[in-house]
Amino acid sequence: MTDDRLPDRTERWLDEDAGPIVPAYLLTRGRTVPASEAIDLIAVIITAGGLTPPMGLGPEHLIILQKCTRPTRLVDVAAELGLPIGVVRVLVGDLHAQQLVQVEHPPPAPDAKVLLEVISGLKAL
Repeated sequence: MTDDRLPDRTERWLDEDAGPIVPAYLLTRGRTVPASEAIDLIAVIITAGGLTPPMGLGPEHLIILQKCTRPTRLVDVAAELGLPIGVVRVLVGDLHAQQLVQVEHPPPAPDAKVLLEVISGLKAL
């Protein structure tokens, strides 16, 4: 016997205007740290070529794999998915741990002394 006053699961998790209502932390199962390593905001993510994704990946993982067939910065992936950067870091970390994506870290910032010399050189021109 069902209670007609209780909404079914679809009604509880779907808002007609906003779409699915799922807190972002559920996508990462409450995790806040990537599985493999710290991933910089401007790290470049690229799908490892030729691999078939294993079963059990969430839809967000699959979307990341599709979006990163070309080198894409982590912040751009987050913006395209409309998810918080921390959530995307964890999801990309999952994919990196399974060797489904490569994470290229940005080069270290140049020394301030070098930058001042460049500015001085440009002014001299």
